[in-house]
Amino acid sequence: MQPNDKGFIVTEREVKQWIKADPKNQDVLKLFSTGANLAQNPQGKPERWIIDFDNRSLEEVSDYQLPFDHVKKYVKPQRESNREAVMREKWWRFKRTNEAMRKALATLPFCFAVPETSKWSIFLISDCNYLHGNSCYPVASDDFYVLGILTSNLHRQWVKAQSSTLKADTRYTHNTCFETFPFPQNCPEKTKTEIRAAMQVLHDYRTEYMECKQCGITQLYNQFFDEPASQLAKLHAQLDQLVCKAYDIKTNQDPLKFLLELNFEVAQRETEGLPVVAPCLPPVV
Repeated sequence: MQPNDKGFIVTEREVKQWIKADPKNQDVLKLFSTGANLAQNPQGKPERWIIDFDNRSLEEVSDYQLPFDHVKKYVKPQRESNREAVMREKWWRFKRTNEAMRKALATLPFCFAVPETSKWSIFLISDCNYLHGNSCYPVASDDFYVLGILTSNLHRQWVKAQSSTLKADTRYTHNTCFETFPFPQNCPEKTKTEIRAAMQVLHDYRTEYMECKQCGITQLYNQFFDEPASQLAKLHAQLDQLVCKAYDIKTNQDPLKFLLELNFEVAQRETEGLPVVAPCLPPVV
């Protein structure tokens, strides 16, 4: 999502007051998830709120009186001088409302999200009711097998090789890091189940630790990921072993070379109209 105006951001106090005044206002008031809260807050929970009118018409949004008055006061004046006609005329909407993402997340109980810029590029569970801003990337899946693959060392190596960097941080983008990454094409169901179980254990450990210490995922990984004797490192090692099994990678194979060759193989199959295994979709037949 690209709100493209700070006037949409509101305080928690305003949110509570507006919902108290009219309960239906909660339909257009959402927690605003960004890369910063994903990396720094326990469970990546957002702390900011945003007014989100989605693709509603002017007549529809005017029924949400207090949020509408706020946007009319703080957003409309800025939009009146915008060079883009759609921004001037539909001043109550975000620059990019991303209808495709909304539909993809609508039926899921939760999704997985990663900060655009971070040191570790770790995916966390994220509430689908959050509004995901353009500094974080949600993946439309609730399958811990998918999360396990994206959490693995193989995916982190691919991300490091494919992404640009900002100082010591890695920039994760959907087109360079996610869409190019080849998922296992012939993973046995038993191995998928094992990966789900291992990822669940890792998730439970991270959740408990962040809640106990009231810290974010970056702090946890900075402190323990490079310590082989830590529980975090041990759980990652178990997950990585299973993910290598899913790909059938041998111990003497170069992982990046293997993934690159698999990438070419999958791309060729797609070109020929043959079925492939995509990250969040069933095989294309």
